[in-house]
Amino acid sequence: MSETPLFLPSGLAADLHGGGTTAVLFLPGWSGTRYGPQRILLDAARACAARGATTLRLDFRGRGDSPGDPLATTLDEMIADAAEAVAWLRAEQGIGRVHLVGLCSGGNVALGAASLLRDVGHVVCWSLLPFMEHKARAAKQGTPRRALLRQYAAKLLRPETWRRLLRGEANVKGAMQTLAKDKEGDDAERGRKTSARDILRDLQGFSGRLHLLYGGRDPESAGSRAFFEAWCRRQRIAVDVRVIDGAPHNFYTAAWTEAVAAQTADWLFPA
Repeated sequence: MSETPLFLPSGLAADLHGGGTTAVLFLPGWSGTRYGPQRILLDAARACAARGATTLRLDFRGRGDSPGDPLATTLDEMIADAAEAVAWLRAEQGIGRVHLVGLCSGGNVALGAASLLRDVGHVVCWSLLPFMEHKARAAKQGTPRRALLRQYAAKLLRPETWRRLLRGEANVKGAMQTLAKDKEGDDAERGRKTSARDILRDLQGFSGRLHLLYGGRDPESAGSRAFFEAWCRRQRIAVDVRVIDGAPHNFYTAAWTEAVAAQTADWLFPA
């Protein structure tokens, strides 16, 4: 199986796998690279290439080996990067159909690209969260924080948690920091993560299938799943939702990474 590092005409860094007539474009999270945490994007790309697909893993501008200011990149610019990669696959590799796969914010980018490129295939999103304007409304209601509090409260009921506390092994400081911090950054970063368009409105009429994969231990997964399932019902968009029990947001550990790669390949290229 060939794996070729390359640069798109704009200078964006990417890795090309396989050589089929159908392609899968892999999009990392907000500050991630084309490998993904614990190389999850690489493993999933190889799984799809083993099914006969061409795959391309992309570094957004200002990320990884791509040029640009990492503190200035916006969601809409990342969507433009994804659109460029799709156009390159078609023009230079002779690809007909392109599926999109994104992790966290990469999933938002995938939906943004699908709203502009009506002829893309299916969209697979791992740990997808609502867009910033929808998250802002949920934050006013305290939804993410309540979910975290419920998660930590459940942990306090486990005997193993108390044993770890007594042994001094529990990361109490880390838990407090998680509850206290704003993971979306300051106002400027939240602005960069907000599209100038209403992407969900522009997705009306999307003819592909949306596949959502979440970790069972991701505190934001339940709210995100409910949001997107309700939206898909209203828009009559086909959606398939799966949960990997016990997995966190980034699916750490080799077993969870393997499960994500296998589920993605099964969705896009069923045996």
